[in-house]
Amino acid sequence: MADHGEIGPLKRTTEKTVRSSGPYAYPFHRLDAGAARREKVQRMNILLTNDDGYEAPGLIAAFEAVRGLGAVLVVAPSSERSACSHAITIGRPISVQEVTHPTLGLVYAVDGTPADCVRLAVTELSDGPIDLVVSGINRGANAGVDMFYSGTVAGAREAAILDLPAIAVSQSVRTEVETDWNAASEIAAKLIRGLYAEPLPAPGFWNINLPMPIPPDAEKHVHRVPAAVHPMPMIFNRAEKRDGRREYAYGASYWLRDVSGPSDYSVIRDGGIAVTAVPLFGTFPA
Repeated sequence: MADHGEIGPLKRTTEKTVRSSGPYAYPFHRLDAGAARREKVQRMNILLTNDDGYEAPGLIAAFEAVRGLGAVLVVAPSSERSACSHAITIGRPISVQEVTHPTLGLVYAVDGTPADCVRLAVTELSDGPIDLVVSGINRGANAGVDMFYSGTVAGAREAAILDLPAIAVSQSVRTEVETDWNAASEIAAKLIRGLYAEPLPAPGFWNINLPMPIPPDAEKHVHRVPAAVHPMPMIFNRAEKRDGRREYAYGASYWLRDVSGPSDYSVIRDGGIAVTAVPLFGTFPA
């Protein structure tokens, strides 16, 4: 996908993509839904989740970003579930506790994964239809192939599986720079509003990655780019234990990738904001 360098709409056609019928077959991926979404943007029912847990500062930042758009239902893991990918809980019951959070209000704290949170919210915890799922704001970028490992991105992907509009948001981190969650919340609010009003041409979701630090004129640094295909270097620190075991601790640096050409990774590495449209299904021709 070309880099447009702005938040403007992508080129679209008049063709409709309709999913098969079923309990979750909402017409959210029809391209003529844009006008209806723009009218509805002020009265949405929003589901908020993450993989850092319900007490994470990024979840508060996401809440502040969307609270002006409608009613917000917060269903998030009871503890950190980073890098859990798209796991779901099937071997045991899932415990859910209602928690009163000083900023978020009522929170459903789920002893499960982000994908569990979305599934439970849609089927059990929401009083009505959900218009948008926002997953994040994650502490740490989820660019390129890292999307496959991310629980935060999986929350958005699960929503897309259930035919719900979804946006994942992640904030890059650097050890030498303090995270400005207020700045992350401010630009996320603008991006979420614009992307919700822009239906994708096929089942999928939006993935937003924010740089560290976020530039003061953030809106001028938004780029539409594809996902990078380069993984982090495989670096493991080996330790020999007295009982004969070996332990391997993953020690790669996020920023040590050899990436050329425009991508979500190269954009955030160079201080820009990366917006990527992620298709739910992608296969080689049969």
